[in-house]
Amino acid sequence: MSGFRQENNFRELGGYKTKDGRTVKKGLLYRSAALGSMNERELKALEKMGIRSILDFRSRLEEAAFPDPPVPGATNYHISAMRDNDGNDVDYSPSAILLAAAKEPGFNKVAALTRHAYSFIVFDSEAYQKMFELMLNEKTPLLFHCTQGKDRTGAAAILILLALGVDEETILDDYVLTNKYRRLLIDKAMKKHRILTKISKNAHTFMLIREGVDRSFGEAAIRSIKERYPDYETFFRKEYALTADDLARLRDLYLE
Repeated sequence: MSGFRQENNFRELGGYKTKDGRTVKKGLLYRSAALGSMNERELKALEKMGIRSILDFRSRLEEAAFPDPPVPGATNYHISAMRDNDGNDVDYSPSAILLAAAKEPGFNKVAALTRHAYSFIVFDSEAYQKMFELMLNEKTPLLFHCTQGKDRTGAAAILILLALGVDEETILDDYVLTNKYRRLLIDKAMKKHRILTKISKNAHTFMLIREGVDRSFGEAAIRSIKERYPDYETFFRKEYALTADDLARLRDLYLE
């Protein structure tokens, strides 16, 4: 969006067509990287947008190390979108991903780990439950983010667009827009480690997902839903307690 540097991955979900011919309303649903990465000009632009709710998907450690600056008029919610089976926050920083990837079987360990993460992140998430609650209660405009606005934030955008009835290909195209917005950062990482990335598939994948995304990860999230449930309506009812009436209300509120 104009006024924001592309590396902040700041954009909205408005403008996409749904399968029933409607369009996602603009000016209500925004996604971005951590707000602490914004400069003074960008923060002032954000203040003028009338944001009412900010949902931070980062772990407590990430949040403490790089806190969001206050945005006048907005209520902040901090709920980690990546937790283990015991409910503990999972650090999804690049260094943590690399350490965890070493434990994964197979040759391309980083890709295997990330696909695995996407296969469970979309299920029974307290963070995404809060997101839908805020939407149903019209606590919008809503801005949701993680550290780089690509993985936990990308999964959230996938869920919202699925709930609103946008088709899968459009959703995945939106998901990989991260690579357009963060292209300078991706190219910088690849150039800095160009020899290593040429000889190591793990290194190449790591440098890509450190700053960007791979379409197969978004596909893994959608595939995991379809493997468990016969349709998206059943998925949203079972995982997020969203009834048919709730989904209809979301579409009435956020589509035109």
